[in-house]
Amino acid sequence: MSESPATQENWIGVNGRSVRYLVYGDGKPMVMVHGYNFNANDWINCCGNDFPGFKIYALDMPYGPRSRSDHFMPKDDNDYANHLHAIIKALGIENPILIGASLGGETVLRYLALNYPATAGIVIGPVRVPSIDLSRIRVPVMGIWGSNDKVSGRENMEAMRRAGFRVEVINGAGHPAYLDKPREFVRLVLDFLRSINVI
Repeated sequence: MSESPATQENWIGVNGRSVRYLVYGDGKPMVMVHGYNFNANDWINCCGNDFPGFKIYALDMPYGPRSRSDHFMPKDDNDYANHLHAIIKALGIENPILIGASLGGETVLRYLALNYPATAGIVIGPVRVPSIDLSRIRVPVMGIWGSNDKVSGRENMEAMRRAGFRVEVINGAGHPAYLDKPREFVRLVLDFLRSINVI
């Protein structure tokens, strides 16, 4: 879909940094976290219309050339996850569904491993998964990979499988599987949310 006129662009100050975020729809909160080479707009343009009953918050994260938020380099592996929590707290969002791709997926998993409030997590081609203590996560999580993903290796997928999380593969999709096959991505997300009684 093209970006809807109903999409609201907003800015908020978090820990002295300017954060850009987009809001679309109404209902249960769904926070979307982009990967390194992307920004918040990609989520809305891809599938903003496809999650009725949810209020989407697409965040610009402080990494990657296309993000419009203030940038910073992490000093600690959990810095981006802590920053994500600070944004969610500043926006007054309670127990969101978190969706993250690539580095955004790693950030979501770290957020959940820190036991910050959330209802569920969905990660697409997350990176550096074996470096995260997945046993600390207490909410349902699903991992999604494209069958042609050349960025997030099988070690990431296998780490999630060993931790007992649901793992799905979208045939014919690459690393940004949600952009390559948006219909399949949305179907998997909605099926997962039904399976955990969120919808």
